[in-house]
Amino acid sequence: MKKLRIIYYSPHPTHDIVSEVGYSTHQRESIHAFRQLGHEVLPVVLGGTESSAVNAHISGLSEKAGNISGIKKLLPLWFWNALKDLKLLKHDRKAGKQLEQAIYTFQPDMIYERGEYLQDSGVKMARKHGIKHVLEVNSPVVEEMAAFEGPDLLRFLGHSKERKKLKGTDHIIVVSSAIKTYLQTFYGCPKPIYVAPNAINPKKEQFNTGTVAQIRSGFSNDIRIIGFVGSLFPYHGVDLLIKAFAEVVARYPNAHLMIVGDGSIREGLQKKAKKWLPSQSYTFTGKVPHATVMNYIKSFDVAVMPSSNWYGSPIKIFEYGLLGVPIVAPDKEPLKDVMEHRKHGLLVSDNPTELKDALLFMLQNPESAKEMGACFREKILQQHTWTAQASGILAAVSAES
Repeated sequence: MKKLRIIYYSPHPTHDIVSEVGYSTHQRESIHAFRQLGHEVLPVVLGGTESSAVNAHISGLSEKAGNISGIKKLLPLWFWNALKDLKLLKHDRKAGKQLEQAIYTFQPDMIYERGEYLQDSGVKMARKHGIKHVLEVNSPVVEEMAAFEGPDLLRFLGHSKERKKLKGTDHIIVVSSAIKTYLQTFYGCPKPIYVAPNAINPKKEQFNTGTVAQIRSGFSNDIRIIGFVGSLFPYHGVDLLIKAFAEVVARYPNAHLMIVGDGSIREGLQKKAKKWLPSQSYTFTGKVPHATVMNYIKSFDVAVMPSSNWYGSPIKIFEYGLLGVPIVAPDKEPLKDVMEHRKHGLLVSDNPTELKDALLFMLQNPESAKEMGACFREKILQQHTWTAQASGILAAVSAES
C-alpha cells in the first residue's frame, strides 16, 4: 500500500486527544497507529491536541456553566437541549472552515473522520474538494444523545445529518457488529461496512511487579480477588456484581471483591455492599491514577465487566485480556465480536445468578480460567492492537475503492 497523507478529523468541540478517557485514547492511538504504518497524519481535532489548551478550555467551560446554572433551572429541558443543538450546528460550520484550511495546506489523500452528533462538515468538505472520505461510527449518536440528555425539539436534525453522512462518505468503519446492523436496518445503509473493534497498545499498557505485589500484600495468600476497573455509572452494572458476589462469598469465603474507580453512584454501591456483604470481603479503592490501573488489574484473579450497552466496544476488556486475567463479561454483540465463550472467557447475561455461576466456575476451576485468559491474551496481541486495527481499516478501505 502506498503511503498516504491522512487528515484525522474529529469535529466534536470537547473530545480532545490528551485526556485519559475512552474517546481520547481511541483517537490518540488511531493517529499513532496510522503513523506507525508509515502514513503522514495531520490531526484536525477541535477538542484539542495539547494538554495546556484543553485544560484552559475545560476551565472556561466550568466557569461558564456556573454562570448559567441559575438560568438553566428556569428553562424546560427540551428548550435547553435545543439551544445546545443550535450551538453545535454553529460549531460545525466553524469546524468545517478549519478543516478546509487544512485541506488547502496539507493536500490529503484521505479524510478519516470520527463521526459526531450533528457534525457533517467532514463529508461536505470531502465532497467539495474531491477527497476520499472515511467515516468512523462509534455509537448510534442520536439515540445516545437522547439517553444522556433527554428530550429535544431538534433531534430530528440529528437523524437527517446521520443519513447525509452515511450517504456522502466513501467508506464506513464501525466498532461493533451491533452498530453495523443498526446502520443497515435503521438508516437502510446499503454500503459495505467494516467492523473494527477497539484495541490496545501493548507497549504502553504495562504493569509493575512490585506495585502488584504491594496491592496483594494486604491480603493473605489464599484470597482470590474478583475485580472491576472503571467508572461507577449505572450502565456498568456494578450493582449486579455486588449482588452476585454476595452469593459467591457465602460459598467461597476466601473470595474478595475489589472495585477500582469512582463515579456518580459510588456512594449507593457502597451502601449496598455494606448491606449485602461481609465487612472484610470487599474494597472500594476510589479513583486511582491511570498509570496504576494495570497494576490493579494484574492483581485480580478474575476480572469482571458486569454489563455494557448494546453497541460499544469496551477498551476495558482489552486491558483485562492483555494481562491474561480470566474474564467474565456480558453476552452482547460487541463482546462476541472479539471473544468466544469458554475459549477466551465467560460471557453471561445481565443476570446476577448467571454472573454468580460464572464467578464460581472461575474460582473453582483455576486451570481452565488461566487457559482462557492466556488464549485471549494471545488473540489480542495478534489481532487487537491499535496497529493491527489501523492496518485492517486501511486494507478494507483500499479493497472497497
